[in-house]
Parts: sequence; C-alpha cells; structure tokens
Amino acid sequence: MIKLFSKKFLYFPGCLASAVLPNIVDNYNKLFYRLQLDFFSLPENTCCGAVAFTNGYEKDFEDLKEKNLSLLKKRKIKSLVTNSGNCMYTFALHYDLPVQHVSQILVKYLHKFPVKYEEKVSIYDSPTLAVYEEPRKILDAIGFEVIDLEKNRKNTLLCGAEGGMIQNVPSLAENLSRPIFQMCKTEKLIVSDPLVFYHLKKNAPKNITVLELSEVLI
Repeated sequence: MIKLFSKKFLYFPGCLASAVLPNIVDNYNKLFYRLQLDFFSLPENTCCGAVAFTNGYEKDFEDLKEKNLSLLKKRKIKSLVTNSGNCMYTFALHYDLPVQHVSQILVKYLHKFPVKYEEKVSIYDSPTLAVYEEPRKILDAIGFEVIDLEKNRKNTLLCGAEGGMIQNVPSLAENLSRPIFQMCKTEKLIVSDPLVFYHLKKNAPKNITVLELSEVLI
C-alpha cells in the first residue's frame, strides 16, 4: 500500500465512467501503463459530486466534497488527472485543486503513439471540458485528418449532456444532440468526455459512429 500511494498523480475517472463505462477506465489505465507513467487509482469508487451540485443538492455535494478532501489529504494526493469534464470543472472550481484532463498528459508522449489511421474524423468540443487543442494534436499524431464541426472550441454547441439535462429533461437533451450530428461530415465523431460520449453514442444516427478518445488509442 505504501508503494501504491507514492505515485505521482491520481487518475480519477469519475463515477459515470467507473460504473457505466469501465472499458474506458481500463483503456486509460492501459495507456498510462504502456507509457510507464507514474500514477495510481483509488480503490474506492469515488464521486466528485458534480451531479449533486448541478441538480441542486448542495448539502449532499458538500458532504461528498468534505469526504473527498479528507480522502485526498489522507492519501497525500497533490496532482489529479481525469477524463471527465464534470470532474475537472468541479475539482478546479469548487475544490480549488490542480487538475488536468487525460489528453493534457497524453499529448506529452505523442512520439510513442504510432500512426495507425488514414482517414477523416470529426471532433466535438464539450463546453464543460473546454480542452480543445490537445485531443486534436493526439488525433493528428496517429494519422487522422481532423475536420472541425461548424461550431467548435469556445463556440461549440451544447449537446444535451450538460447541467443535469439527461436526468431532468431527457427529451430536451436528446433534441440538443441532433445539431451536433447534422454538423458532422465524417463517419466518425470523437469525444473526450465520458458523459458526452455516453449521451451522443446513445442518440447517434446509424451513419455516424461515436468514439471516446481512448478507443482510437488502444
């Protein structure tokens, strides 16, 4: 246990990825091991509290925050890496902790990713995540020609996965996903956030395959 928690950064996948998309979590673990990165994962299935906060359960959020801060302090964690836009936003804004997206780590090792594709692909920018260039650099390094959607980066559109819409107004969430696919001019659409991936994949038309970033790296 001492060796486990002497690692340099904590990979925090978030509760959605851990519970619903374990293959995505496994992908990032494999990538980190393959790159021989100094990281660890918590044995506990922890939640940052983003969903509780956005749905108005402030007391539940504060309880989760207190529990998490105690856990991070106990484990002497100083550096966080996540694939979740909600977790990244929550840790940075509400916990005041330094946190990076997985793409901001992986982009430092582009020389270790072989070119394996020769095709065009689109990318959707999650407004919650707001990490734009690193995923594009990674996709470019492995051979993709990245075709931006008409609305991209800071001008991206909401896709319906944001702000608790999936839970509270699912019909609106579904409707908001449609313009994203209408702007997509390629057969594949890459996203870098598990909640967005889950939502867009569920609502994707038959002619578009939605992939999470790690799926094209493994």
